[in-house]
Amino acid sequence: MCAGAITQFGIPRVVIGDITNASTRETILFLEQRGVEVVIMDPKSSPVAAACVDLATRFRDQKPDLWIEDWGGGSNPRLTIRTA
Repeated sequence: MCAGAITQFGIPRVVIGDITNASTRETILFLEQRGVEVVIMDPKSSPVAAACVDLATRFRDQKPDLWIEDWGGGSNPRLTIRTA
């Protein structure tokens, strides 16, 4: 959804601090094919990128229900309300 909004609103350049937790090569190619300049920060050489990876990793580990709902794709089946 974010990649779609980026292209829809004509954002020309995106800097990604964490491709470890949430990005896919397909998403990056989608953006590049639509003329978006994609800059991927390296967590091995950038403290900011390392902090991004750490933050997302901690969120995923500490709040798995929210992670799957917001980042993991689709609704969390454990949070689905079932009717009788």
